Amino acid sequence: MIIIVSSGHKPDDERIYHREIKSLLKTGYDIRYFTRWDGEMDLSENNLQHINVERKKYPTKKYIQFVSEKINDASVLHIHEFDLLPLAKQMKKKNGIKVIYDVHDTLRAMWETFSSKKGLLKKAINKSLSFFEVSHLMYVDEIILANKVLDDNFYKQKGLNTTVVENFPLLDLLGEKKEFSTNPCILYQGQVSIDQVLLVLLEAFIKLKETVPEVRLKIIGQTRPLSFKDILKEKINLSGFENSITFLDFIPHEQIWHHMQEAHIGVIPSLKTPRVVLDTPTKLFEYMASSCAVVASDVPPVRHFLDRAGELVEPGSAQSLADGIIKVIRDESLFKRYISEGNKKITDHYNWTIAENKLLDIYKSLEI
Repeated sequence: MIIIVSSGHKPDDERIYHREIKSLLKTGYDIRYFTRWDGEMDLSENNLQHINVERKKYPTKKYIQFVSEKINDASVLHIHEFDLLPLAKQMKKKNGIKVIYDVHDTLRAMWETFSSKKGLLKKAINKSLSFFEVSHLMYVDEIILANKVLDDNFYKQKGLNTTVVENFPLLDLLGEKKEFSTNPCILYQGQVSIDQVLLVLLEAFIKLKETVPEVRLKIIGQTRPLSFKDILKEKINLSGFENSITFLDFIPHEQIWHHMQEAHIGVIPSLKTPRVVLDTPTKLFEYMASSCAVVASDVPPVRHFLDRAGELVEPGSAQSLADGIIKVIRDESLFKRYISEGNKKITDHYNWTIAENKLLDIYKSLEI
């Protein structure tokens, strides 16, 4: 029995459920999957038992206790957040269970990006978070990283053995190449958080409408915090182009690819923050797989994977983002080349089949 636990992701998370769990089920493993999410969703099927609890009723300590009481028959514990490391410690000491720690983001960069703390206090908390993580890694058997940059910037420096299992898309989701359009749809898909990313995108869209009046914008993603939804809707209404902007706060996973197939250009308007410099956005590969031409901020991970298969723009600049989109809209041959090269990258290098083999090799090495 494999126990997979998440404390903060949606149950049907792309990486955890649609990639890793489905790959393990296909191989024949029995899985008990714990999530903590304020919503109704049951993913249980033949060899998968899904147990979800409400976040508001289960703070981290209570959630860890709840899970620990239900996993005595397990051979592997696979955790997806750093706050679950005490669960790894507890279960390793109790019955010697094999532990996999799956790192999606760098803890330190997330703190640097989203914390409101300043100066020495911020540095002190960052240091304590690093100590907390490192002090628990002795109870971990395997570390999985979502991208290589995470390895180079922390874990490798600590001399820890890691395996990079990237968030590459499934090959069967590869979309048909799109026809060039003078009435294009621009898509942003991903987390809608209270930072400047979406505000930069809206400002760029206003500039874009001056040159390409027919252009449309679609924003898909859950808002964090929820109160940001009202702020974003107000900004959309104040733009004067609310009839050209569609905002979908939450849609079922199976519908996201439909919207991607309808879009012509996928945008990644990242700011140059500590987290973004280390994080490879999953949407980059999803855009390429769904045959969207990509216009993205020029940050190291995106530049590395996108290479010549998309348009890079200055991070945080609405004008640069608008100019990049206009360049692609006005040049049919460039639009088609970006789509073709993006498809080829997915087919040849950046697909889940390649990443899946590395995941399964880890499980085989644990000899369960």
